[in-house]
Amino acid sequence: MSRYIDPQDFRDMRRRADLNRKQAADLLDVTARTIQNWETGGARIPWMAYRMLRILTGCALPGKAWDGWTVHGERLYAPNGRWFDANLLGQVERVYAMARLWREDYASRHRKPAAVVLTFPAPGEVQKLLATRKQIGGAR
Repeated sequence: MSRYIDPQDFRDMRRRADLNRKQAADLLDVTARTIQNWETGGARIPWMAYRMLRILTGCALPGKAWDGWTVHGERLYAPNGRWFDANLLGQVERVYAMARLWREDYASRHRKPAAVVLTFPAPGEVQKLLATRKQIGGAR
């Protein structure tokens, strides 16, 4: 079952995006005549064409995670009204990169030393070790 798109809704969205029929047609890779047919009810509007126009005009972004996010001009707007531009997003990426480097540096400086595994001495070696220890003044 396909979704019904009201021709008036499609026309209103195109106009809100300040697009003429030719511009909308170019965005959707159809002819201006097709846009006219959709808007006058002469042909059914494909859901994907409607969704794509919403995405391309900043009325919506694809995916559930982007619900409420919009794009207007050069800015990305969050549902709370906060905006981001390319420069700000680049700075955010640099902050995360620095945080990663600091975390790695901290981990390398505060890493516990690895446990040292000693081999079990051969039968004759125990006496040599005890003798060496006595010479140094360790065992009594």
